[in-house]
Amino acid sequence: MRLRLLSSFRQRLLGLHACSEPAEHEGVWLVPCAAIHTFLLPYAVDVLFLDSAYRVMGRRHELPPNRMAWHWGAASVVELPGGYCRRHPDHAFRVREAAMAMRPITDRRYRPGDSWRRRR
Repeated sequence: MRLRLLSSFRQRLLGLHACSEPAEHEGVWLVPCAAIHTFLLPYAVDVLFLDSAYRVMGRRHELPPNRMAWHWGAASVVELPGGYCRRHPDHAFRVREAAMAMRPITDRRYRPGDSWRRRR
């Protein structure tokens, strides 16, 4: 599994809109983030909401275009190709392993292990 880290405001705002459709074992990781949209996105995506320890706390399978999704308390979001989670039952393990290997260093206000809602 390969994740592309999007951590600036502009990167997170554009998300998958600025990238080509992800390949089978690729996705984008939005840090910090608790909500996403698929407005004007031409394909469905699987969305995983992660807590600050990179555990999956919520998921939306094949979120269609022109929709919004959020999860209260999520620290980050992973967007994967539509149907990926159903095709790969071990998706939560793969995503957590990839996220832990990257350990993002974002702005000084966010530290992995903290919820984005608790920062000042």
